Amino acid sequence: MEVWEIALNPETQVKDPVKNQPAPAEGSEGRGPSNPYFELVVSEDRLKASLCLEGEGKENVTLEDIKKFLKEKRIVHGLVEDSALEELLKSGAILEDLCLVAQGTPPEPGKDAQVNYHFDKDPLKIGIMKAGGGIDFRDKGEIPQVKEGALLAKKVPLVKEKPGKDVFGQTLAVEPAKDIPLMAGPGTKSSEDRLKIYAHRNGRPTVSSEGRFSVINELMIPGDVGLGTGHIRFDGFVDVSGAIEAGFQVKAGRLTVKEIHRGEVESETDIVVSGGIIGGKVVCRGNLKTRFIQYSQIEAGGDVIVEGEIIDSKIETRGAVIAKPAGRILASRILASRGVMAAQIGSASSKPCFLTVGVDAHLHSMVKKLQEEIAVKEAEKKKLKASLEILDQAAYKLKEDVVKWVQVRDQLGSEQRSCQKKMENLDEKNDPAGLAQAQQELEKLEQKAKSAEEHLQKLMAKEKLILEKTTPLLSQLKELEGAIEPLQGEIKKIQDESHKKGIATVQVLKEIFPGTVLEGRHSKLVLQESQYQALIKETLRKEVSPEGNHTTSWGMEFYPLPRE
Repeated sequence: MEVWEIALNPETQVKDPVKNQPAPAEGSEGRGPSNPYFELVVSEDRLKASLCLEGEGKENVTLEDIKKFLKEKRIVHGLVEDSALEELLKSGAILEDLCLVAQGTPPEPGKDAQVNYHFDKDPLKIGIMKAGGGIDFRDKGEIPQVKEGALLAKKVPLVKEKPGKDVFGQTLAVEPAKDIPLMAGPGTKSSEDRLKIYAHRNGRPTVSSEGRFSVINELMIPGDVGLGTGHIRFDGFVDVSGAIEAGFQVKAGRLTVKEIHRGEVESETDIVVSGGIIGGKVVCRGNLKTRFIQYSQIEAGGDVIVEGEIIDSKIETRGAVIAKPAGRILASRILASRGVMAAQIGSASSKPCFLTVGVDAHLHSMVKKLQEEIAVKEAEKKKLKASLEILDQAAYKLKEDVVKWVQVRDQLGSEQRSCQKKMENLDEKNDPAGLAQAQQELEKLEQKAKSAEEHLQKLMAKEKLILEKTTPLLSQLKELEGAIEPLQGEIKKIQDESHKKGIATVQVLKEIFPGTVLEGRHSKLVLQESQYQALIKETLRKEVSPEGNHTTSWGMEFYPLPRE
């Protein structure tokens, strides 16, 4: 709440709005507040301004006095009608208490879009948890089936927010409503209004982490993917009863497989590996569920769920990495947007683990690509500037030469005119010998002037050529600068989006070993000693410096693991 107490007479005192103590107004001589003055109160949200008249003679304040004062204090939006102010004066209400004189326009929050799904989005769980704590990978639950024309999802559109305006006329921003993508993929079609998704064929409905719907059919591989099958390219559901062998590729809408042995796999949705992954390269836009991962590279759009060990592997996911109930993570690099959970991280003999949490792997990759694009354009800018610098130096040297030869030409012109004047005098004196000599001098000067003019024209031609080369380079430089700015804006937008997400955590069910590197959005920590049954979270700390200044800094904090 902001309060002003302003005297109408410049010779009276004005209360200091901070200390609430009498302070002489500009031009005053310390006399007491005997004349009328205004008390203006603006609410903390700046949506209401209230006014009261104080002091002797306040009954003489006019409507114009009030309007002038409000204008001086920049109260310009939502002012009450003049008739209402006159009524407040007439009734004396504004003389007794604070009265509302301006009402801002509050912002109206929007509503996020919603999607109502007409099928189970994640029917294939990692398996049924058994009494002993293990997981039965054979029992994966029921798989939904749809017929052509079936409604898969219906979107409730967002309601756009409306910004407000305070009594000072300043815009009051409001958090924008979030949209949800609703995209038709293989085997689906969207309605004309883009608010409904229908099945375009019989099959299994799925939706990716980006919001792309698919209806996929099945391809059964009774053995291994190897020499007998070659690479597999199928936009439906692929069920491999054996292994994907080294050097072979499988690209599918969804995949279940027994094992991956140095094979390459890409799936539009989930991948379930009933055995494990060794030396594989896996791109999964949904969830990845397996028993173990060794010496592999994994990119996932959803969660990476591992029953056993993750060893010497690199995993990037927009979801979480979950290694439980007895999972270990050893000598691996993990980037998980939603955090990491494991029974054990690191060991006394293995290389350290590097865990980055809270950073969206997809957004991180987008930022990296944008930064690389900016770097290429910056390198082009550097080359252009170097070329322009060379041309500028040449142009500067030419300019000096042009100025020099212009002076030579002008000097020769002056000497020619002097010689012509001399010849006129000699002609009047009837001096044939002197006239002939002067004529020879004039011819020599004319020859020099002609030579100087030719040299000057060559220099000016070179200047023109440099200008012709410089102009397109300047245009290219301007285009590059114009292209870099939106790329930088896109990076900022992505980073802002990433920062809006909640704080991700690392949960250790048993022990996390020294040497483990923990990194969040704002801070980094190398663990110096083991921690047991801990929840690790990046936290904003409030600190007081020796000088008494309040500061904040981000850091990794350790908390006892909450009991389930």
